[in-house]
Amino acid sequence: MNLLVCDDDRQDLDRITALLAGPCQGMGANLVATSRPEELEDLSRFDLAFLDIDMKEINGLTLARRLRAARPDAVIVFITNFVQYAPEGYEVQAFRYLLKPALEEKLPACFALAVEELRRRRRSIIVRSEGEAVELQLRDILYFESDQRMVTAHLLRNQRTTCRFYFSLTELARQLEGAGFLRVQRSYLVHMVYIQRFQYGTVELRGGVRLPVSTKYYAELKQNYLKWKGQTSWKLSWP
Repeated sequence: MNLLVCDDDRQDLDRITALLAGPCQGMGANLVATSRPEELEDLSRFDLAFLDIDMKEINGLTLARRLRAARPDAVIVFITNFVQYAPEGYEVQAFRYLLKPALEEKLPACFALAVEELRRRRRSIIVRSEGEAVELQLRDILYFESDQRMVTAHLLRNQRTTCRFYFSLTELARQLEGAGFLRVQRSYLVHMVYIQRFQYGTVELRGGVRLPVSTKYYAELKQNYLKWKGQTSWKLSWP
């Protein structure tokens, strides 16, 4: 696991790093701490990030947007002195929001919960495709498409772009319940983390992929999506 800590105040950066150094070492995680976010390259390598919001060169929210674009499944925690920024964390689906006066009390527990959430997002399934067992990381699946009993997994960040296997989409949806997938139409099961726009009759996914949404069940589907988004987005942690 690669962990990013970013705060342009050196004293706060050292304080956060000191609190996380022990837990990271204990689990073999690589911790990168910087006070110069503008120098960061390849944000896609970071699994978990603790970001100050009020930074001079690059605002923490801007950095979070870039990280979310590079790694949609990354777990983001905001650390700041300013509570007025809290609602904006919803935009980038931040996992937690910590106020700096409470770090010694709240940060260790928050780190443990963030790691647990990261492991949840890293779940995988094993399917049989063309006579061989193939492990698919859930984070790499954009959506599943069904044609009768043939299911096609459309993939991201993988050597192959699709993986086809025989299975029931209904059973697949049941097995992936609680893992962030939504059956928007009889033939499509989409990964909600990649939804960019949810409209009547259409859902738009990352990369401009557009899929049909059941008009009959649109209100229920939209409600389920918003409920999931609310449950997985930022939560306040007060001092």
